[in-house]
Amino acid sequence: MINHNKAYILGLLVGNGTVSKDTFLIKLPFRKWGMQPEKMNKIATDILTKICDKFQKNYNFPVSYEIGNSQWIIKPIGNPDISELITDLSELGLPQSGFLLDNVSLFVAKKKLKGVNIENFLSGIFDTRASLTKSHRRFTNEAPIVSLEIPGSTKNFDFVVSLCSWLNELGTTTDQILFNHPCQHSASDPTYKGWKKGFKIRFLVNSFIAKHSFALKAKAIDIEKLKEMQEKKEQVTCKNRKLRKPSPVSIHNDINSNSLPSKVKGKIFFHYHHYCAVLGCRYAPVQEVQKLVNNYTDYIFVLPRLEKGTISEIETLFNKINSKYLKDRKIKQEEQIVKNIINDEFFQKYLELEQGLAYLFSKKLNGKRHSGVKDKIIKENNNQKITIKKAENTVLPPLFISNGINDRAILISAITSELNQQLIKKHITVDKLEIIYK
Repeated sequence: MINHNKAYILGLLVGNGTVSKDTFLIKLPFRKWGMQPEKMNKIATDILTKICDKFQKNYNFPVSYEIGNSQWIIKPIGNPDISELITDLSELGLPQSGFLLDNVSLFVAKKKLKGVNIENFLSGIFDTRASLTKSHRRFTNEAPIVSLEIPGSTKNFDFVVSLCSWLNELGTTTDQILFNHPCQHSASDPTYKGWKKGFKIRFLVNSFIAKHSFALKAKAIDIEKLKEMQEKKEQVTCKNRKLRKPSPVSIHNDINSNSLPSKVKGKIFFHYHHYCAVLGCRYAPVQEVQKLVNNYTDYIFVLPRLEKGTISEIETLFNKINSKYLKDRKIKQEEQIVKNIINDEFFQKYLELEQGLAYLFSKKLNGKRHSGVKDKIIKENNNQKITIKKAENTVLPPLFISNGINDRAILISAITSELNQQLIKKHITVDKLEIIYK
């Protein structure tokens, strides 16, 4: 029989456990947070007095811990019989081998666990997957966040949606979800290779702590401190949300990546609730998502939205696009002054013009991002000259814009251009809530 202590242990295994043959290990990925001396003492005490004790009393074998690579690793001592643990995993429909998050489904656990067992099971997941770091603040310190971090390597979109749905069912309001998909982690840059940043289910602290808790004392103390900081009010429940007009999405080079499961592979998404709706979450604001999908041609860049690089790199891309789609058009080159194009109605139809100009004239760059306030950079360079190339006799053609002084260039497109809209019709099909790229 699975009691509340066993439920917690099984939650730990689901959150970050690996089962191999007749043994297992559980990693507590606390990174820098868990390496602070004061917290290390509390974590060690928790493991010895809570986790070790639970294993001994409920499964009749001891576990130990070690610290390595900023992780606390829990594993059994010696070669104990873990068959009862495996049986309990099976009873809840959980995987009995490998890294559990890769294939875990919460369907059976959700049906079988009741009352306090639910919260203890979830606490195990929270202790292994929840982060309270400052980088998760939403805009200001007044909106502290609990972020459930799930590695993208799992490809387990269903687990993310089912866990979030379960927490909503229990009365917690989701603040935001980030899915491990290029439409969310690299919506504007189709060539960005670092988009595989994993999944994040985020809750404002007060919403989380009203229904849930951590078993580990170090995290429980920290979340109480964060609770005192929160001034931001909770959002309305997911199902009742009104979705704002989204920022347009570029077709990423990895849209058909094998690292994406079939349910989201080759598909375009405009909002995190769009994923939820397609994946069948009953709390998704389906009607609001459908409104966005109905106007999909307003939100998709098949042509590059904004590309940045050296003059040679961007000129090569510009020539490639023109030779492929506009090969019969003559290319016109002209010199312009920054302030003249900023206020020109024609150029204002290019969504990323100002971002591109900030890149062209920023004194310093963070990778390919400008450093400093965009408007200030542009204002300081209002009288600077730029070179523009475009195909003639074309409505809103892709633009090549360069700054010869620092060897930087950009390529920008207009979402409403004839060419972009033609490419949308050619490559995009819609099936209910799904937007499919082919």
